[in-house]
Amino acid sequence: MRTSSVEFSDGRTIPSAFVCPVCENSGDKAYVLTAKNTQTEKDTESELFLYLCVACRSLVYHPYPNIDYAQHTSRELSIRDYIEFNGAIDLVAKNILRVIPDGGRPGRLLDIGCGFGFGLDAIRSIMGWQVKGFEPSHYGDLGREQLALDIVNDFAATNTTSEDLYDVVHCSEVIEHVHDPHEFIAILKSFLVEDGVLILTTPDADRIHSRTDPSSLLALLSPGAHTIIFNDQALVEALKKAGFQYVEIDKSAASMLVYASRVPLGFHARSESQSATLLHRHLKEALSKARPGSSLEIGLRYRLFRSAIDTGNYRLAEEAFAPNLADANPSLGGIATLDDFAARWPLCIAASTYYLGMLKLIHRSEYRDAARHFRAATSLCRTKIDLSPSTAVVESDLIWRAVYHEALALKYAGDHLRALAHLASFVGFQHTHNPPVPEDLQSAVTALRNSLAGEIRSA
Repeated sequence: MRTSSVEFSDGRTIPSAFVCPVCENSGDKAYVLTAKNTQTEKDTESELFLYLCVACRSLVYHPYPNIDYAQHTSRELSIRDYIEFNGAIDLVAKNILRVIPDGGRPGRLLDIGCGFGFGLDAIRSIMGWQVKGFEPSHYGDLGREQLALDIVNDFAATNTTSEDLYDVVHCSEVIEHVHDPHEFIAILKSFLVEDGVLILTTPDADRIHSRTDPSSLLALLSPGAHTIIFNDQALVEALKKAGFQYVEIDKSAASMLVYASRVPLGFHARSESQSATLLHRHLKEALSKARPGSSLEIGLRYRLFRSAIDTGNYRLAEEAFAPNLADANPSLGGIATLDDFAARWPLCIAASTYYLGMLKLIHRSEYRDAARHFRAATSLCRTKIDLSPSTAVVESDLIWRAVYHEALALKYAGDHLRALAHLASFVGFQHTHNPPVPEDLQSAVTALRNSLAGEIRSA
């Protein structure tokens, strides 16, 4: 079965025997899929082969792809996409804050593969911790300059000094890129104090199947960049082999969230309100320092605007919004590439237009204008998905939410017939549309459709 640039085996076999880098099993590996390289323009037609280790159930590309991490994110478009939109400040901060208690002494955080340094900046601002990062790509240079962070523009090597130890080592979406995961885990461990906590995120091998929507699948596979996609239990075993006796894994998202330590893990719960207050305070402070009109200013403003709406802080959302974050009548003519798209709008435009629709729907009661913004967001999502599916994971989820909320806005505006007709887009739900309708949206669509049909019949 072919999904975009990915072709699953469908029972075909391409036998291969190699040593699994996770469990060291040397037996035959089961062929899973072929994927086209998505990382470099010159290699887009080259094919990569993914295999299943039947012993540990991890997935391994064989042979490994070749990639220069100092260069592969050097394009302005990649940098803009990360800073304006896809760098997950809120999620990274939330994951780290889970192991930091309120009111304790300021600690030390190391982020290996820190990208632009958003997570470092957040923990420094929120908790007053001393922070440092390693990042070999151009992201690190920019983060060091624009966020005034201690970021080493290099790969991390084994730490040999007791003066360079940290309470928390964070490593998000990195271990799936390495050739030797055991050596890499040993490097991570070398930076931790005895009772320190290692935090990892990495794609979940259980999510690699043809039912996963194409954008999410490409992001998980990252053909040309990833080497290993771990089975959860295989990763636990690798961590325990390295001396991390206590390991907890959260598999609720497409990437696993892993906490590991040599001592029992302690988590510190904060309410959604408390977490939002901390994040908003940080984003406002960071926004006040960003150069107006820069990608950093756009990205921070979008994240503050979105988070304010998600948490019902509509006053803050009104303060954070800027006109360049939305386009209710996008002109899509002449856009053939993602560069064309980025020349016209910030790369968060589809999502921020959707969120302005939500503000108009929920807070301002401007129902027809909300419907117009949801319609525009749908068009922008579709365009971004078509142009760059591997970077359009958020848009693949939002596109159907925009369709649903347009129908809901039309209902509130009294246009029940148009609203019901609009919901016809959802007929068939999963396996009919590309991308598929999110499962958590289907019951809401059914309820709205039934409500509209009943109101029309009784009118």
